[in-house]
Amino acid sequence: MSWGILRRSNRGERPTQQGDGSEKQIPYREAFQNCVLLWNSLPAECPEVIPDPPPTSKASVWEAKLEHGVVCSYYDLFMRCCMGYAQAHGGAMPDGDCFPCEVVCDCEDILIGYTTQGMQVDEEQTLTVEGGVDGCVYSWAIISGGGELSAGTGTSVIYTASASNPDCDENATISLSVEENTCDTLEIAINAGPSGDIAYWVNTGAIYQGWYFFQPYYCSGSRYGGGGWWPDQSAIRDVRTPQMIADGCCPGAVL
Repeated sequence: MSWGILRRSNRGERPTQQGDGSEKQIPYREAFQNCVLLWNSLPAECPEVIPDPPPTSKASVWEAKLEHGVVCSYYDLFMRCCMGYAQAHGGAMPDGDCFPCEVVCDCEDILIGYTTQGMQVDEEQTLTVEGGVDGCVYSWAIISGGGELSAGTGTSVIYTASASNPDCDENATISLSVEENTCDTLEIAINAGPSGDIAYWVNTGAIYQGWYFFQPYYCSGSRYGGGGWWPDQSAIRDVRTPQMIADGCCPGAVL
């Protein structure tokens, strides 16, 4: 055996690095040990519902590594962040401060919840975000027509119909967006017309010898008594006159 090749390393002459180390080393070693324990406790994937504060998962650290193009392992990336946090916070461990799971804010399954698409002038109704995700900012806007929204963002807003609606020009179209993507729109008719005239007829589904039974409704959407038979099966028969429309006869059923 050649001692020139196999021999005791000079590094064996160094003082031991095991144990608590020096007084100055203790905080760093404790932080390292705690960060290792924290890494081992991280879930592999982010939860379906992200709590607040958002947690870290091994997958979210991996995604951060890919996003930033770092060469080190994602374990080393996490340890660097964790150690830095511990040193800056008296040894405390990060809680979602290192590469947290991101809340996905998209339009999947997001809809506008509403009570009615036929309102009266000056009437109010609450609009809600159906399928909303905690942590996402949902934006509301009136993209056509009139009326007012109580807020521009939120999981619910109050829509107040316009005070008048000549020629039905104030019928509103309201949009719901997240991350500048439009998720849903809602049309609302604003009725201001007189209630004494029949505005439309609705097919009830009853049929007799090729004739279909319809029920009549006022501009307000309330039903007029009785009914009548028509020789076609259209769902809605709009019988408003031009003057009725000019006066604001705008029921939701004829949107």
